[in-house]
Amino acid sequence: MGTRDMPLPRQFEFLLGKDRDQWPLEARFIEAAHDGDVRTIKKIAKELDVHGHGVPVTVASTTYMGFNALHAAGGRGRLPLYQYLVEELKMDVNKPDTSQDQSPAEHAVTHGNLPAVAYLLDHGADLHQKRQGDVTLLHSAAIRGMDASFVATFL
Repeated sequence: MGTRDMPLPRQFEFLLGKDRDQWPLEARFIEAAHDGDVRTIKKIAKELDVHGHGVPVTVASTTYMGFNALHAAGGRGRLPLYQYLVEELKMDVNKPDTSQDQSPAEHAVTHGNLPAVAYLLDHGADLHQKRQGDVTLLHSAAIRGMDASFVATFL
């Protein structure tokens, strides 16, 4: 398994070491998004907001290694996190990350996060958006061996 297939926290451990206290705040922020922890995301955003733009702006604009909170949420993100990021902060459900060129829905497919995929599709994720050599979300699900119930989410 390459680092691309590892959950973000494992990738960060591989690159930054196991001592999370030594990680940049942005890395801990992305890990909290991966875990679906809205409270920790807001807490870290408050620390990151050195220019006084406010927590919502900081949450929506913070990235680390090409990922924002909505990309990272595909790991284990739950409905409250998606509601906060998409409905309150109006984050773009089709914006690709800058390291892997994957949309938030693509990250959710990669991690088999069916509730996230369904939520993102219901909130404007483009089912036909092509990434990585004309591959769509449906192709990605099939390539990863998702079962029929997972693939039926797209139909």
